[in-house]
Amino acid sequence: MNAREKYIAELATYLGPLTKVEREDALEFYDEYIADAQLTTVAKIEEKLGTAKQLSHKILADYSIKTNEQSAANGHPASPHSNWRVFWWVVLAIISSPLLFGVGIAALVLLITVAAVAFSIVVGLLGCFIGLAAAAGTTLYTGISLLSFQPFVGLFYGGIGLSLIGLFLICLPLLYWITRWLSQQVANLAKFLYRKLQERRNKQ
Repeated sequence: MNAREKYIAELATYLGPLTKVEREDALEFYDEYIADAQLTTVAKIEEKLGTAKQLSHKILADYSIKTNEQSAANGHPASPHSNWRVFWWVVLAIISSPLLFGVGIAALVLLITVAAVAFSIVVGLLGCFIGLAAAAGTTLYTGISLLSFQPFVGLFYGGIGLSLIGLFLICLPLLYWITRWLSQQVANLAKFLYRKLQERRNKQ
């Protein structure tokens, strides 16, 4: 097994998150690239492409961005999971690449800060919704328990409890929409910064 084959074999071990077709396409592309560039030693390959692990982070970031944008192009908003996956792979690509890391520290700090703020907002809203659900349950339980000896008071509390439950059910989709919107903004920022860093890298 020569240097190219060893490098490609190692690269394949890091591309598990991709589908079989995506993995084979990526491996074939870089296999041909290394052969065409006549990179005959591991040192020369890593000088050009980075280590297999570093390259895998770039490939996974590229594919996660591609998948995220294809979802939007098809008229289906990307899921929060897809958006956070873009964020995660872009962060790893920046951290693991020496060429990107030198110029990407500020971008990385900005991206992580924005993601932390978005996550804090989601956690805060989730806490409010949990509090609303608890208040609704407690109020409804109190109303039911009072029906037998203070029916009007029980009905009053029961009505408030049912109203809170209705408000919770109405606002629940809103929580998902806000979560998806915030995650999409984080993903958009990640894609923007990643592309700017790639452009700067290509100019070096």
